Amino acid sequence: MGKRILSTLILCTLVTLTIMKMGILGGVWLLAFCSTLTQWELYQLMEKIGWNPHKKSATVLGTLVLLGSFFSQEGFFDFNYTLSMLVVVVVIFAFSVVLTGKPEDLKNVFLPTIFGFFYVPILLSIPISLIPKFLLLSDSRFPLLLILWVIVVTKFSDIGGLLIGSKFGKHKLAPAFSPKKTCEGLMGSILFAVAIGYIFAFCCGNAWPGNFTKGKIGTVSAIIAVIALVSDLIESGFKRLAGEKDSGHTIPGIGGMFDLMDSLILALPMGIIIVKECISI
Repeated sequence: MGKRILSTLILCTLVTLTIMKMGILGGVWLLAFCSTLTQWELYQLMEKIGWNPHKKSATVLGTLVLLGSFFSQEGFFDFNYTLSMLVVVVVIFAFSVVLTGKPEDLKNVFLPTIFGFFYVPILLSIPISLIPKFLLLSDSRFPLLLILWVIVVTKFSDIGGLLIGSKFGKHKLAPAFSPKKTCEGLMGSILFAVAIGYIFAFCCGNAWPGNFTKGKIGTVSAIIAVIALVSDLIESGFKRLAGEKDSGHTIPGIGGMFDLMDSLILALPMGIIIVKECISI
């Protein structure tokens, strides 16, 4: 556990420094790198389950789509770039299966490929696509700070779940997916998320919009903690199906990139969407 917490803190620091030094573009490239490795590791788990996704081509397309969601400057909820790219990719792989495969490939090839493409690069492109909307605010620093805020809240909720769950956890939360997750751990996740959510917002000073109030900060932080747990459990389910403890072995105490990003895949886009509605932009 000590290695995991240390790795998490180091990585959070590196992400913060990268974004603060290189700005939005640095954050986009960093997220693209993480998305690429995560999507690849997800497809590797799928192969161990017995499926056969188009690993190479779908991962390359996923990276290009995620980067394009920033450089195109189109918003996901305008149903322009990102949604269009999802439809294009679905059509491409549908043609591939129908023209060169067999009916059972719909289950073993097509569906796993499309799920991996949607679940990682499409979901992670949503916060990037929404950056132009947040730039309409008076302080242009807020988009970067918001993405950092959601990341930090998510990862500290992970730490809170680990610390409180390991010490006080008694009541199993989702034993079929992860026998170590407990209701007490979830409470710890929420407490840590709310605490760091307030601290981070306070440190932002005038860059934090006044209409994102203390009550909203606490509520959104708690929601992010719950979503992060669900996102974590989804990855746990894939690992159990594949018979693997970790998705990889690149990060000490954590495992692979998918193990690092698991809670962020749902928490990051959903957190950004909720904040967008909270501050009415």
